[in-house]
Amino acid sequence: MKWAVTFGQDMWRWGPKVADHETAHTFGLPDLYAFTGDTHQYVGGWDVMGNIAGPAPQYLGWHSWKLGWTRDDQVACLAAPGQRTVRLTPVERPGGTKIAVLRTGPTTAYVAESRRAEGNDAAACSTGVLVYKVDSAAATGEGPVRIAPTHPTTVPTGCTALDLAARTVGQSFTDPGTGARIDVLAGGPAGDTVRLTSR
Repeated sequence: MKWAVTFGQDMWRWGPKVADHETAHTFGLPDLYAFTGDTHQYVGGWDVMGNIAGPAPQYLGWHSWKLGWTRDDQVACLAAPGQRTVRLTPVERPGGTKIAVLRTGPTTAYVAESRRAEGNDAAACSTGVLVYKVDSAAATGEGPVRIAPTHPTTVPTGCTALDLAARTVGQSFTDPGTGARIDVLAGGPAGDTVRLTSR
């Protein structure tokens, strides 16, 4: 046996999501929760590899791509200085472009994806465009994926500030270090449109 996972007492608390989480490790997915400090400081309740009890446990589009569930032709990349506009369909649904990737270095990139409160994410605290930084050089438990927060002024009961990180039309994200920018241009029931800018 080359790969195996174990199931302890967590299986009685989290049910089938434990199998989703632990089996994903055998396919190379890292833990997205922190091994030290605030346990859910990196991704909050997004992705079952983070807070298994979070409100939006659908695998991130980046992870779906790594697993081969999202095809290369469903990924829009901007790897050089310039701009690119991308129409995203929600990761919870089949078909369409799933992630927009803005490369910022040899091991780093920002990813934008469309999220909706349906399927595995039926209890999501926010919907719209989720933006996160990926660093393939970061070890499991040390933040290989980090959600870009939106800094809400109020947080509903049962949610965390990171759970409210999905951006809506008119909102944007800019990395002060690289100048990388992601703007949400449009959004609706069918998905979102974003503009990637690399300097």
